Amino acid sequence: MSPDADKAHELVRAHLGAGPWDVRAFGAGKFSDVFSVDGDGGQYVLRVAPPDSVRQLFYEYRMMRQEPAIHERLLAETDVPVPPIVAHDFSRERIDRDYLLMPRLPGEPLSRAALDGRARDRALREWGRYVAQIHSLTDAENRFGYLGAHRCMDPQPTWPGAFAVMFAQELDDIIDSGVFDRATADAARRLLDENLGAFEHCTTSRLLHGDLWVTNLLVEPDGAVTGVLDFDRACWGDVEWDLAIAEYCGVTRPAFWAGYEQECDGLGLADAAEARKRIRSRDGQLRRMFYLLYEHAKYIVIRTSSRHDDPAGARRYADDCLAAMERFRKTGRPAF
Repeated sequence: MSPDADKAHELVRAHLGAGPWDVRAFGAGKFSDVFSVDGDGGQYVLRVAPPDSVRQLFYEYRMMRQEPAIHERLLAETDVPVPPIVAHDFSRERIDRDYLLMPRLPGEPLSRAALDGRARDRALREWGRYVAQIHSLTDAENRFGYLGAHRCMDPQPTWPGAFAVMFAQELDDIIDSGVFDRATADAARRLLDENLGAFEHCTTSRLLHGDLWVTNLLVEPDGAVTGVLDFDRACWGDVEWDLAIAEYCGVTRPAFWAGYEQECDGLGLADAAEARKRIRSRDGQLRRMFYLLYEHAKYIVIRTSSRHDDPAGARRYADDCLAAMERFRKTGRPAF
């Protein structure tokens, strides 16, 4: 059940003062409940995570808790336009879920913006630049996986080890959703285990956005990027994982690659700058297949949760994943 307007007002007043504030459901979030907050004191966004009682993927539970630290680093070390998080409360004292407040940035989501070809190319080029800057941030201890304050997994010393844990935990979520049985999940695990050597190329743990799609980019009518949003799914590891998600979501157009590779060159990120070339190799295609399986399979859990209650949709996503793995077993050619 979503928080009502009265509860949202209460949360806003607790952090921004008595107001008056105009607080309205915003409808922009696919996971959290989002409210616009307007008043003489400024314009803000209130995001309220779902309660733990809602079925979620293992990394979604309390994932908002990693955003304050990530935003702080991005604001201090990059030019990526993220809003400062002005308040957050993860105590569950005022409401049975996590929430945060941040200034509302100008612009419209790229998914809704009516841009001409030149403006869209500008947006994608600037987005590529900002993704490269995101990838420039590294973990001081070179740990891999989901490292945030939500503590959904133990940090791993290698990327292959981290991705194996992530893949296995997602499969456990799918078993819990009732779509895969244990034998099906174990076969998928074995397939990854047999090919983990292809993941050893990644030896530097880089910040990965984890949700690069057009709703998470704010733009002006001329294509200027005003905001990069929603770092709650962020992970640390291989930039190819992030870029595979961007491809899955239709982001990796030529203008995006131009901005990404130019910024990588400027920042001296040789390993990231070579990502597009590596993806074309057989090992790169193998990694891409497993990264896209990981991305596609999450919708099995999402579709079976109360967020959608769509078992037929979950089955379609499951069948897609099973078919891709079976083709690989039969032909040895990685593809998704």
